[in-house]
Amino acid sequence: MTDDKERQLSEIRSDIEATRQRLAETLDAIEDRLDVPKRVRSALRDAIDTLDTVRQERPEVVYAALAAALGLVAGVTALIIRSATRR
Repeated sequence: MTDDKERQLSEIRSDIEATRQRLAETLDAIEDRLDVPKRVRSALRDAIDTLDTVRQERPEVVYAALAAALGLVAGVTALIIRSATRR
């Protein structure tokens, strides 16, 4: 083969390898986006980390949120009991 043909062949092989690499990266990105359990675990980890940070920096916010949630549960429970006893 002549040098030009060998160079062209080498460039083609290099292009093919670069295309394979880009395709593999694209497929990995698609797989990450479609892996719902993995994304949920990641979101939960982020939420737990955020909650832990807030708990350490401002514990009164966490206590207020817990009190509000407890009040909501108590209110809903009272409404359910009240509606059940009216019948």
